[in-house]
Amino acid sequence: MGFFDDICNKRWCEELFCACGTNVVLFTADGFAFFGLLDRIDDGIVTLLPASDEENVLVFTVGGEVEEEEITYIDLCTIVAISKNVNENPFETETSAC
Repeated sequence: MGFFDDICNKRWCEELFCACGTNVVLFTADGFAFFGLLDRIDDGIVTLLPASDEENVLVFTVGGEVEEEEITYIDLCTIVAISKNVNENPFETETSAC
């Protein structure tokens, strides 16, 4: 039994199905985070589209870079956490003049 078999939680399906059609941040076991619109779940694969007011799905990498993808597919068994109903880009840093 591999690492991902140990952490795969079939109850994520129910949780993720409820979040379909909303903006989410998904966190994976390998340290990546994804911000996008949860479109669907098919055969254990989660599909993310660009979130509202975004042109691409945003991927926060392990190295701290933010990359953009037109569409993202994530293995359900790699997801370890979810943040639902995210209204704004969580990876954008604001600079203030204060």
